Amino acid sequence: MESSELRGTSLRIYLHLLESDSPKGIRELSRELGLPVSTVHYHVRKLRELGLVREVPEGLVVSRRVRLEGFVYLGRRVVPRLAFYSAFFTGVLLGLAGITLTSGDLNPDRVVALVVSAVATAVTALEAYYVRRSLLS
Repeated sequence: MESSELRGTSLRIYLHLLESDSPKGIRELSRELGLPVSTVHYHVRKLRELGLVREVPEGLVVSRRVRLEGFVYLGRRVVPRLAFYSAFFTGVLLGLAGITLTSGDLNPDRVVALVVSAVATAVTALEAYYVRRSLLS
């Protein structure tokens, strides 16, 4: 199954179930996602037909993961790949800042490297946030 077949409300419900620590019932999903019970019921039925969700005695759980373009799974969390770039640039920024503070050598090259690292960190972090938010809307 491609992620293109899974979008909108169905995707929100799927991700909520995937990232939850315990099985969820229809009413619980409705309350947590702020959706009408009938809407949740419709989309859960659709997810069941696709084989992505199954019912256990305690509620609904994800039975199969789908590949989501631009995202990776970390345990139960779905994380934008851009978040890893942001973490890398954050490390570079912190490393450069540490070297600069301990050496006391603030030259023009180091300033440029600090600014570029800070901008790269901010841009990739914001993009990761917006990509994640667009996935859930």
